[in-house]
Amino acid sequence: MKKTFSLVLAVAVASTMLAACGGKTASDKPSEAGQTAAPKQDPIDLVFYDAGGDWPAERFEREFGGPIKAKFPYVTPKFVPYTNGSKMQDMITAGETPDIVFASTGLVSARFLQFELQEDITPLVQKYKYDLTKLEPVVVEQMKQLAGGSGMYGMPIFLSPATNYYNKDLFDKFGVAYPKDVNTWDDLYDMSKKLTRSDGGVTYRGLFVSAQHLIRLNQFSLKTLDTTTNKASFSDEKWKTFFDNATRFFTIPGYDMNANLTNVTNQRNAFIKDRNVAMWLPVSTQHTAEELAGMNWDIASFPSFAGQPGVGPQPYPNALWLAKTSKHKDQAFQVMAYLASEEFQTPGVKRGEFLSALKSDTLRKAFGQDAAMYKGKNIKAMLPEKFAPGTPIGKYNSVSEGNLLTAFNNIILGKKDTNTALREAEEASNKKVQEELSKSK
Repeated sequence: MKKTFSLVLAVAVASTMLAACGGKTASDKPSEAGQTAAPKQDPIDLVFYDAGGDWPAERFEREFGGPIKAKFPYVTPKFVPYTNGSKMQDMITAGETPDIVFASTGLVSARFLQFELQEDITPLVQKYKYDLTKLEPVVVEQMKQLAGGSGMYGMPIFLSPATNYYNKDLFDKFGVAYPKDVNTWDDLYDMSKKLTRSDGGVTYRGLFVSAQHLIRLNQFSLKTLDTTTNKASFSDEKWKTFFDNATRFFTIPGYDMNANLTNVTNQRNAFIKDRNVAMWLPVSTQHTAEELAGMNWDIASFPSFAGQPGVGPQPYPNALWLAKTSKHKDQAFQVMAYLASEEFQTPGVKRGEFLSALKSDTLRKAFGQDAAMYKGKNIKAMLPEKFAPGTPIGKYNSVSEGNLLTAFNNIILGKKDTNTALREAEEASNKKVQEELSKSK
């Protein structure tokens, strides 16, 4: 130890003398950016866990892994795919927790926060001077809500689209004008009535919507569960307005809804594969060129309520969450900050691979520029003009959301009226949440 210290001291003294004589050491050599070269970093592995199940290994390597290695040569990203609901617990048991978890705000409670792996990244934000004002303000607020109102557990990087996909051929077939970016829900309802009919033995419907996501990201910013009291309350008149607005589409004469068609996958397939639905509001999904191949499609802005012009659903970001067990928190945060930068995101945005959580007109306008599938498409409609304020999402929100979805389906199948369905959803939610709370005591 003494020999090592003496050698270091000698080198330091020699370097000082050389600098005093007008010479330069290797560390004084300016980098290409005109700054002092960064100290050499020891090689590390950073383990990324896909808690959402949307990222095959090859996509991760293409969109994340390659750019990270190019920017940080000393970092080797290791990808762990989602396999089942117990995957995180299995990793904890094996002592192999990830450094960074990739998950949406809708899934983060069940697949990360419940294991108490979260840590406030605010000190790292300040240490590395990351400017949070670069991000969509409503998204930052949503991230802070998840951390109890002040700090942040993760860095939002992508946003799920909120748009109205429509099949132009069906509009042309039935002589209906295409949706516009200023359309209200009432406008879409009038279109749906004209587009819903039986023709040539095929039942055509005007619109399908992912009800589960519509509920979670509702435009009135109604809480599906109060995360402070862990109680649901659906007696607000706006819940009835919300449900009456959405369910009326499915009760248009000719829709002929059945239990099979309440399944969101079947509704998605009706638009994507069967192509007998004119409009599709997935609320949180971006479709691929392969899915839309051969369809004469375009997009329009998410419909708004008459009293809230231009207001879309709540944001639904995908974020990188730092695990408190990481042995490389500083390096992990630097990588997260890079992935939340225009430098990283611009190429992917231009390729139409994702929508940015950055508040950047440049990135919004650049979306899909290099993607053949978006040529001539109304790309400005991928995100709303304004997001509705986000509401807190906690450990038990999925319970109340599930009961609200049941209520929605009971209404469109004619089994319950709106008031009864909402009252029963509230009662069932509070009963189940209390049972879960009792188990955890």
